Amino acid sequence: MKVLEKGPGWSMEQVCTGKGNGGCGCGAKLLIERGDIYLTHSYDYGGGHDVYYTFCCPECGVETDVDTSKLPSLVLNEAQDKKTNRSRSRGRSK
Repeated sequence: MKVLEKGPGWSMEQVCTGKGNGGCGCGAKLLIERGDIYLTHSYDYGGGHDVYYTFCCPECGVETDVDTSKLPSLVLNEAQDKKTNRSRSRGRSK
């Protein structure tokens, strides 16, 4: 099979804030793309489990969670299919 014409890409501007990950982002204005979004998970001792859509700032390495209402279903689905999901401890600020 050959690709005759690539479909439209997806990107959005985000600021590195560290939202959902303790803050301390560097404030860099970033253009994130589909491949930059991945899932992070937090678990608690009572069996609770939360899932977040996250990107990592290339300037400072801090992770920032993205509001899922700003992400198209294509990006949400691709992030769920990735094998590079990460876990983190529960103590989160939203």
